[in-house]
Amino acid sequence: MKKTYLFPPVFKWIGWSIFPLFFAMGVALLFFDYGFFDLNCKVLALINDDSYFEVLRDDIYQEIIIVGLIVSMIFIAFSKEKDEDEYISQIRMQSLVWSILIGSVLLILATVFVYGFAYATVAFLNMFLILFLFVIKFNIELQKFRRTGRDQ
Repeated sequence: MKKTYLFPPVFKWIGWSIFPLFFAMGVALLFFDYGFFDLNCKVLALINDDSYFEVLRDDIYQEIIIVGLIVSMIFIAFSKEKDEDEYISQIRMQSLVWSILIGSVLLILATVFVYGFAYATVAFLNMFLILFLFVIKFNIELQKFRRTGRDQ
C-alpha cells in the first residue's frame, strides 16, 4: 500500500481561503510599513541579538503573517487533488523540482548581484518563493493536463 503525505482535498480550500488575507497583510507591512494592529506580548526568544533562551516583549504581528503565509501555501501546495492519480503525482513532483531549481538560481543571482539591506529583503522573500513558484507551476501544469484531457 502506497503512503501519501498529502493533506485531504479540503485543506486546499482552507489554504486558498486564508492566503489572500495573510498576503495582503504581508504586502502592507513589507512595502508600506503598515501593520493593521499591534500584538505586543511576552515571547520566548531561543536566540536574541546577544542572548539565548530569553523571555522578552515583542510585537508578534510579523510572525503571525509569516506563519500564516507558510501554512496557507503548504495547504494549497500539498493537498491531494480530488482526482489524484500517478500522473498528477508526477506533475506535482516535476513542479516541485522546477520550483526548487528556479528558486535556487534566483537566490544565487541575488547573492551575486544584490547587496546591503536589499539582500536581506531578497533572502527573506526567498523563504516564500519556492512554495509560491511551486503553487503557480503545479496549477498551470494541472490545468493544461485537465484541458487536454486524460486520454493523451
